[in-house]
Amino acid sequence: MTLLYYFLRTWFACVRRRKSFRRTSFHDGKVMYKNYKGDDKKGLLQVLHELNVLSRYWKCFPDSYFRFAMFKKEYDSMELMKTYVPQGAYARYCVNRNPKYQVLIDDKILFHDIMTRYGLPVPERLFSFSYDMFKADGHLLSDQEVDQILSSFTDPQIFIKRNMCGEGSGVHLAKRKEDGYYVASGLKLTAATIRAHFNKAEYLFERQIVQHPVMAQFNASSVNTCRIITYKNKAIACGARFGREGSFIDNAAKGGLVVSVDMQTGLLGAYGLREYDATKYYEHPDSHVAFKDVAVPFWHEMVAAVERTSIMLPYYSSVGFDVACTPNGPVIIEVNTGTGASAPQMGKDRGIADLFLKG
Repeated sequence: MTLLYYFLRTWFACVRRRKSFRRTSFHDGKVMYKNYKGDDKKGLLQVLHELNVLSRYWKCFPDSYFRFAMFKKEYDSMELMKTYVPQGAYARYCVNRNPKYQVLIDDKILFHDIMTRYGLPVPERLFSFSYDMFKADGHLLSDQEVDQILSSFTDPQIFIKRNMCGEGSGVHLAKRKEDGYYVASGLKLTAATIRAHFNKAEYLFERQIVQHPVMAQFNASSVNTCRIITYKNKAIACGARFGREGSFIDNAAKGGLVVSVDMQTGLLGAYGLREYDATKYYEHPDSHVAFKDVAVPFWHEMVAAVERTSIMLPYYSSVGFDVACTPNGPVIIEVNTGTGASAPQMGKDRGIADLFLKG
């Protein structure tokens, strides 16, 4: 039984890596199915059969089955279910053309330098801190220069991002008070405190992104981004990500919602989804702003910036771009390899398998 094979392989991998099985898609899917109380729920035997068919088809565990609630009776076509690409299968499409260039994307400091050199839109960096040194614009900064930057800066917030991190982890927010910038723990940012408390990794200190009012209307506390995935240098699918009230992160893994975006028009789809949540959200649950047919600002400029970046960095078959929309145009926050096909398929009535097969 193919499904049993992937279950056992996952179980032994968790044991070998000392990872909790509760952090796997198997566990998340089981909990989602168990907790769903709708009358349109398929029986367990049918679910196991369909999972086994999809496991054989994709040659991996079909986490997409649960991410998109295919255990609901409305999914009555196996051919339709096969159009949704699981995470494990997507990995076969995003194999690096040359793995030695992986660092160009994983290293956020290096990536920012490259993007700036090519004239591509990225957030404004105040300075970076790595290996006990402060740097800005290719120059080393003294502690006095760093303190001068922090004291003269007037924006309400500063974003602090840990280098070589993903999925919304390693991100801090420093808020301005009368005498300077403070992180959530109450620590005031100075060159000395950065050396003392941020010395275990590399960090970027960036200007806060002011997002376009169209995107901010859904949730103003987070920078709401578009996750665009490319394949062979072409933008093929997109999901707009919206954070929840009070959160400054829009990542779906941290509770945010994802709404599909029409690649031709830039219009939002009818509803959004959350990770392992069978509910369809036709409006943002906090602001109650409806999603359907809202146009993503600067959509065509956003796609053009993504495709130009892909051409400039032609070492990857498929990557995911996180792009924010400001009143002045798109800003590429970061690029991720192996990002997965989940977000760009959320809120769609059909998956994106055909886009890879045709490519």
